Amino acid sequence: MSKEQDKIFFRNFSLALSVIAVLMVVFYVIAQYAAGGDDEAAASARAEVVAEITAPVGEVTAVGDEAMEEAVEEVVADAGGEASGDVGKTVYDGLCVNCHGIAALAAMIPQSGDAAAWEARIAKGIDVLYESAINGFTGDMGMMPARGSNPALSDDEVKAAVDYIMSQVQ
Repeated sequence: MSKEQDKIFFRNFSLALSVIAVLMVVFYVIAQYAAGGDDEAAASARAEVVAEITAPVGEVTAVGDEAMEEAVEEVVADAGGEASGDVGKTVYDGLCVNCHGIAALAAMIPQSGDAAAWEARIAKGIDVLYESAINGFTGDMGMMPARGSNPALSDDEVKAAVDYIMSQVQ
């Protein structure tokens, strides 16, 4: 009985392998047929599109390299300003807008441009606002993380961002 089961197993296994081999040949023929109608102009155009889509968006440059300095000057020139530029707007757009620019958070966080929400805070004075932005603040409505959760920001950059937000309110 065991030899009979072995024969059946090998027959079924051979049949399965044969079906797989036939399917591979069929798929190969279909793939060749589908790719065979491609002329060189279409292939070249498609290669250009793929190269454009997959082109790198930037490059890494070590700090201190001349290329880095040139890149910074180019970005500043594209922005239409000088290197000093509007630091407050840049910091706000890069970090502060993530909380102070989301209308869904208006119940907890004063939004840029909402004079009513900022009125009580402005009444405390600009130095208190600077202090809260630099060192953080926890109040009834929530908290302001120190330096907007970016410890790399300098005091002057944080103050410039506060000034920018205040300019939107007044």
